[in-house]
Amino acid sequence: MKLLQVIMVSMLTLVTGCAQVPKEAVELSATVGRDLAEMRKSHTALVKIYYEGLIKNVNQFVDNVYLPYQIQRALSDDAIKKDMLTSIEAASMEDVTGKKQKDAYQKLQYFHLIIHEEVDSYRKTKLSPINEQYKSVLNGINESYEKIHYANSIVTGHLASIVKVHDAQNEILEKLDLKDLRTKVGVDVVNISDEIAGITYEAKENDSDLEEIIAKFEELVKIVR
Repeated sequence: MKLLQVIMVSMLTLVTGCAQVPKEAVELSATVGRDLAEMRKSHTALVKIYYEGLIKNVNQFVDNVYLPYQIQRALSDDAIKKDMLTSIEAASMEDVTGKKQKDAYQKLQYFHLIIHEEVDSYRKTKLSPINEQYKSVLNGINESYEKIHYANSIVTGHLASIVKVHDAQNEILEKLDLKDLRTKVGVDVVNISDEIAGITYEAKENDSDLEEIIAKFEELVKIVR
């Protein structure tokens, strides 16, 4: 509300001394309105590209790095490893009843279920703040453009030239902090997304310390809050 009041005061200051409204104001208002609609679409599409790219890279990291790490960690437990190997070995032997094979299958199925439950929980924990921020940014864009649209209708009714209208438009954009949206939203999100993609590649291509790589990932996703 305070932001809108500031805009209104700025409009009144700009129109001081204007004696009449030109007939071109209606046409100008329609043109500016269309421009705003296109800008809104562009900003929304840009944010969508950034965040969907980040979400994709987080999912790839979880699937290609964290999942294998969890399997490796579970099998490093001697008791679990021995039980799994014993069951698999028993299943390889002939059994007319099929009991050994069924037992081995159930144990493998249970192991798979436990691993995936833990991995899915980890995935949700890491994606939740990203999705929340994504939603917040989109809501902020929509709210800001609604305010711009309202302010523009007032501007058009009072300003006498296209130059003044565009100057006022730029001032409104600055006050609503949207002119540098690409820089403020895009750069951070893209950098984080690229770094996650980089450490995912590092984990797949090199004999790397998975615990160290996962620690790096944890630090990166903390930034998105």
